[in-house]
Amino acid sequence: MKFDTDRWYLERKVWGGLDSILIAPRGKTPSVLVILCHGFGAPGTDLVPLAEEIVPLLPEGDSIPAFLFPSAPMDLGDSHGMPGARAWWLINMAKLAELSAVDNLDALRDEIPPGIDEARESLEDCIEACLNDKQWFATPLVLGGFSQGAMLSVDMSLRSKRISPVALIVWSGALICESSWQQAFGKRPRSFQVFQSHGRQDMILPLSTGRSLHGFLRELALPIDYSEFQGPHTIAIESLEGAAKLLAKTLEN
Repeated sequence: MKFDTDRWYLERKVWGGLDSILIAPRGKTPSVLVILCHGFGAPGTDLVPLAEEIVPLLPEGDSIPAFLFPSAPMDLGDSHGMPGARAWWLINMAKLAELSAVDNLDALRDEIPPGIDEARESLEDCIEACLNDKQWFATPLVLGGFSQGAMLSVDMSLRSKRISPVALIVWSGALICESSWQQAFGKRPRSFQVFQSHGRQDMILPLSTGRSLHGFLRELALPIDYSEFQGPHTIAIESLEGAAKLLAKTLEN
């Protein structure tokens, strides 16, 4: 971590049952807490370096964010032979690869993956435990993530009865749970700003899946900044810049 340790601190702790890393301003309450969720098969620390890439892109001032990086509850080491890898819920990678190869993932758009409800509850528990521990009771929340973590963040933003974000960051996500998301949003309409990005050469979640998600979020009348970049299934510099722009707006409010 390259942050000035006089201004920032890093804490590793289990909150709500999830191993987590918190990067926060030293000696003050953050203006916003940004929760970033990693993708399927990544270690819990995968997105931690992004904090030191995003912070320099933010305007200088007294409004400073904190970053929470929870580790997904499922260990893929023994079950999948992937030491250190985590998952929010299990994915049939062979089926996903087959569908992605022909760019036909429409079957997934209304699928409710087994385990997503439990993953959402685990993340809710983690966030609430962190806020209570730090006594950041009035701190606004920004949810976000990459790939599977992005889909979980969308799910929580639309379906959670416990967590209401002011903004959402979606890096290389896809449309799933369509009917459930529509129904939940209709019962509890809410508004939050969204930044979404997707690579045009994404071979894991093809661009069409990101465009479907974008269209769905627009139909909900959510204010959204959408960006496509020349690249694969990754977080490009344009994705970081877009997320930083969204955070800057959040910090101003």
